[in-house]
Parts: sequence; C-alpha cells; structure tokens
Amino acid sequence: MATAQVASTGVQPKPARTRGINALETALVGLLAGLAVWKGLLPGWRALNTDFPNYYLAARLIASHYNLDRLYDWIWFQRIAGKFGIEHQLVGFLGLTPFSALPVMPFVWLPVLVAKRAWLVCSLVLLAAAVHVLSRQCGISLRRSWLIALCAVIPLRTSLLFGQMHILVLTLLVAAYVFHMRGRQVGSGCCIAVAAALKVYPVFFCAYFLFQRRWKAFSAAVLGLGVCLSVSYLVAGQAAMDAYLFQQLPRSLQGESGNPFLPTLTSSSALFHRLFIYEPELNPHPLVPSPVLYTVLYPLWQAVLAGIVLCSMRFRIRDDDKESLQWSAFLCLLMFLSSAPAIYQFVVLIAAAVPTVAILLRRQWWREAAVFAALYLAACNLKTIRPGDPVSIVMPLLYLKLCSGVALVGFYCFLLRYRFVDDGLGAENRSSSSRLKFAIAVACLWVPGAYGAWSHLRAVRAPNPISTMNHDLSYMRISPVSTSTGLLYVAMEPSGYLVRGAQMPSPAADSNQLSFAANASGQDIWVETVENGSSQVARIAGMNGSTNCRIDNAETPALAFDGTRIAFLREELGRGSLWVDEVSHCNDPDRAEPVRITGSPFDVRTVSATIDGRFLISAVYQGLEQVFTIAPGESPQLLAEADTPLDAPSLSGDGETLIVRKLIAERWQLMSLELRSGRWKQLTYGDCNAYTPSWQDDHTVLFATDCLRGLGLTSVASLEVNR
Repeated sequence: MATAQVASTGVQPKPARTRGINALETALVGLLAGLAVWKGLLPGWRALNTDFPNYYLAARLIASHYNLDRLYDWIWFQRIAGKFGIEHQLVGFLGLTPFSALPVMPFVWLPVLVAKRAWLVCSLVLLAAAVHVLSRQCGISLRRSWLIALCAVIPLRTSLLFGQMHILVLTLLVAAYVFHMRGRQVGSGCCIAVAAALKVYPVFFCAYFLFQRRWKAFSAAVLGLGVCLSVSYLVAGQAAMDAYLFQQLPRSLQGESGNPFLPTLTSSSALFHRLFIYEPELNPHPLVPSPVLYTVLYPLWQAVLAGIVLCSMRFRIRDDDKESLQWSAFLCLLMFLSSAPAIYQFVVLIAAAVPTVAILLRRQWWREAAVFAALYLAACNLKTIRPGDPVSIVMPLLYLKLCSGVALVGFYCFLLRYRFVDDGLGAENRSSSSRLKFAIAVACLWVPGAYGAWSHLRAVRAPNPISTMNHDLSYMRISPVSTSTGLLYVAMEPSGYLVRGAQMPSPAADSNQLSFAANASGQDIWVETVENGSSQVARIAGMNGSTNCRIDNAETPALAFDGTRIAFLREELGRGSLWVDEVSHCNDPDRAEPVRITGSPFDVRTVSATIDGRFLISAVYQGLEQVFTIAPGESPQLLAEADTPLDAPSLSGDGETLIVRKLIAERWQLMSLELRSGRWKQLTYGDCNAYTPSWQDDHTVLFATDCLRGLGLTSVASLEVNR
C-alpha cells in the first residue's frame, strides 16, 4: 500500500516519528504564542504601563517644536506628560537617545493609547519579519524558528507589555547578520548604525568589524552613525544632544542610568556595586566597602570575558557555520557585558539562538543542542533571586540570569575552539598563540576600563544623608526646604510625585505634586499639581488638604519672604516666563490678575525669593543660563554669570552669599559666591550631580545629590559652608 502511495503521489511519506515531532513543535508554538498574547499583548493593548509613553512624549515634543533643553529632567518631563494627557504614569527619558523617539513619530498624531496599539501591531510585523528572514538564512523550518523565538518568553512578554523598542532593534540586528553572512558589508554596517542610534550596545559591533577586517562594514557603520547623530542634533537640538552624549551616556556606561544596586538587575555592574560600593540607603552593607576593588575587579571581569570570546574567533571572514557562531557569540557577549540590561533587552538573543540551533541540528550535535537550549531558556527567563542583607560571598550565585548568560558565552567559546578547528596550526602552536592573544586582549581592555572606573569613583563620596528623610522608599527626593515645622521635599514614588513633610496633608489621588513653595514657618504652603492637562499652583489650607486659592497655568512657585506675593512660571513650547500675583487676591478672585515681569529674551528656568522682597531667577539669556534678580516693574538685573550655565540659585538669609549650581566638566556642582568680594568657591566635586540647593541656616545648605546613585534619582544631603 505504501509503495503504491509513493508511486501515485511521487512524495515520500514522513515517518511517524517526524510527524510526531512536527506536531509537538506546532503545539508548543501555539502554547507559547498564546502565552505571549495573554501575558504581554493583551495587557499592553489595554494599558500604557511604562516605556512607550516615554518615546511617545519625546516624539510629541519634537513634532511640536518644543525647546528640548530639559528633555532629561525628570520633573519637567513629568509636567509635560500631564499637559499632554498622560496621567497616572511615571515617565522619564533618562538614558534614552533622542534618536529613539523618531520611530514613534508617525504615531504622535494619535492619542497615546491608540498610538501604543499601532506600535504593537508594527512590533508584531517586525517580529514576524525577523523570524522569517532567520528561517530563510539559516535553512531551518519556519515553525522551528518560531519555536526558538517564542522560547524567549519573558523578554517577548515584557516587550509587548511595555511597548518597547527592542523588537525593532532585533529586526535591525537580524538584517545586519544576514547582510554580513551574504558579504553585503555596507548593508550590515548601516543596520548596525541605526540599531546603535536607538540603543547604544550595537555600536560595539564596530569592534567586531575591525577584528574581522571588514573595512567597508566598519566605514558604513561609522558614517551611518554620524548621519544618525546629525539627524538627532537637527530634530532635538544641540543642548539635548550634548546632555545625552556628555552627561547621560557616560553614567549609563557606568551602570548608573537607574538604581545601580537593584538586586533584580541582570548586569555584572549591579553585582559588583553590591559587593564593593557603599551607599548609606541603597547599599548600607556591602561585602567589602572598597571602591578600589570595584575599579580593579569589575573591569577585569569584563576584560576576561571579552578576551575569551575574541580569542576564540578567527581573523578572516568566511560564509560558514563558524562565522555564524562567532556573530552569535559576540551578540551574547554584548548582552551580558551590558551595564544595565533590562528584561526586554534579551529579546535580541533570538537573533543568536536561531542560527545556533540551526547549525547544531544540521550537524547532529544533539548534546550540544540540548545544552544550548537549556542555557538559552535560562538566560532569557530566569529571574535573579533577591538576596537579603547583609551581602554575602555567595551573592554571585543568586544572579541566576547572569550566571546562565556567562555560561552561554562560555559554551559558545567551547564550540568555537574545540568543535571548529580550522586554522591549520598544530595544537601546541595554537595554544601558545591563543594565550598570547588572550593576554594582549585582556590588557588592552582592562587598563582603560579600570582607569575609567577609577576616574569616576575617585572623587565621589557617599552623601551625608538626612536620616529622617531618606527611608521612605522613594525613588527620588529633591527640592528640600527647611521650615520651623520640619523639612519639606518632593518625592518620586510608584504612584507619582508627592510633597512630603510632617505638616503635609494627604494629596488628592489623581494629582502629581511636582514643586512647592513654603514660608519660614511652614504654615503657608503652595503646591504645584498637574491635573486634567494643566499645571496649577494651589494654596494648601489645613491638614485636610483643601485649597483656598488656585492659580491656573502656573508651575514652580516661589513665595515672597513677607508672604504678600507669589511668583511662578508659565511655559510655552518649553520656554519659561516669570509671573507674579498678590496673595491678597485669593480673597477676591475678581481682582486676581497675574502680571508677567520677564520679557521674551529671558527663558526662565527657576525662581526663588530673596529677603528684600525681590525674586531670584535663573534664565537662559543670549544663549547661556545666568542668575538675575527681579521685582515687579523692574528689568532683570544680572547677579551672577559664568562661562558655563548657572542654575537653581539660593540666597542666604543675610543676603551676602549665593549658592548656585554650575555645569563643570558636564556635571552640575554647587558653587558659592560671596557677593561683596565676588569670590567663587566650589563646594561639591566628583563625577555626579547636585540639585536644588537651599539654605537650612546661615552655615548649612540642603541639596539633592545623585552621587553613587542612579542618574537624577537623588537623595537629600546637607553641606556645611564656611563663610
């Protein structure tokens, strides 16, 4: 019967075992796809969650021709989000490239949730295209390619849930791989350039091209990245791009784009931070509090891991299985050397997994295929076991995803060194050559890495914390103000921004409190809230949080020392102007008529009160931020200027000493200026930033600092000022 069937159809029937395997694979694909839809796509379709609003908001700002000087300011970005109707959602653009907003530009004319849905549809199309192209390139069935891709359960789920950018990056890396294997160097380099402009880590493929002597690919990547940078400067402006390149990017590479001690982070940076760096709140009990050990061991770890991979590779390019594995190994290396990889970032491992499995199955290396599958599943889907305090010597074993990823990189090295032996050298010569190359590679990578870490940490000191404030589990605390009833400050919490203090009432559930002003007694408090698409300044009356005065379209309030006037800012397309109103008008709303007291040449950023009834502002004037004093009916009078921006001024009670932020070597440091003598003195140092200074008394300054913390995720500290 079987012979007759073959003769009649001309097709050899599949064995029952093959049919069973195909049916099992199909069932697994359906199960995993259903899981991705259930846990990722559907919840992401219904709600904003996080991440996508960041890209969407930045794209809206670009499309609306906003001044983006403060694109990386947490509170300014949150205020703009509220004005654009993105509420009940923490937003921030920290660590993201301005170029990463451009793919979302076609959707900015849609409401944000509708735009996210359109983005999810595009992401699914891109994912399908990436899997299809990998299937064709690797000679593996489409069903099996989907099975391998969908095994990245948690990265795919999280990417769809958050509306992340990494599926687009995956598609670009897949295209770069296909171009690379087909000898189309220019196409490969261009894809790497665009991927690097979206997310930084693909830029290190330039080193791969150099290592392989792929000069056209390297040149195309460099030129393409230059084009992307030029486009970014054009659409975002020089100030935003300079802030990213010189302030954001270096801290991101140091693992400080977010909380560097977060136990759930996969990165080795987080592990070494927890082992060796002391921070009074986030890591009070490191194993050995020694920045020196961190600067030696962390770069050494990176150099050894990278050196092992590089020394397992050959210097010449061939269109064969080993070349494909080398590319995949290098991609895995970048994932697990990344300073702060998020869960969704590991979706790009699909670009390495499909070619690797195809090669192992084609060569019938069953054991190797089983080992790779186990490591790939673990590296994608395991979670770090949250270690308790104090930190112990066994902590590295608790970083399960990192351990799996390092094992995966080691497995690639095993395949490249011992399963693909094609260099024609004898074993002894090959071993001697490998040791020499390894030593040179480690030295070349470790020395600059150690110097960079040492340069970052050598002058950084843990802040002098305000113990009563820094244990409220807030992500950020900023704008501290001392009153006779206690300290007030703005805290970023999971539910939004709140003004905290002993006398502060519970806020309305639907509002974000982004700034405030208070008199010396702490009894008269004005709070900025963002509700219903508008910023408002409201006077708090009593512990029930009711308001007896409200000023619409107002932000960043400052109360005069005598309590008779309230100053505030109004913004138009990111440019601020200063307005003043009489507090007495609260009792007679018909008389309320705020007066603008700065002209259009002044882009006002901050405002505070002086003891003589005037106001102190920092404003961008003639292209540079400077400090001015002003009163109603007068023109701004220059008080302090420098060759770099000055920001957030605060004047001492006797009116003799000015505290201000100054941008020094691309970091915001506190400076004091004796107004009588004109003598400047630097008060803070280190590769970190100080924010929002205010006087606690005649010799103590309160401020916010991100030293040894995530960029902009500040704690409150104090500083003695010798006058």
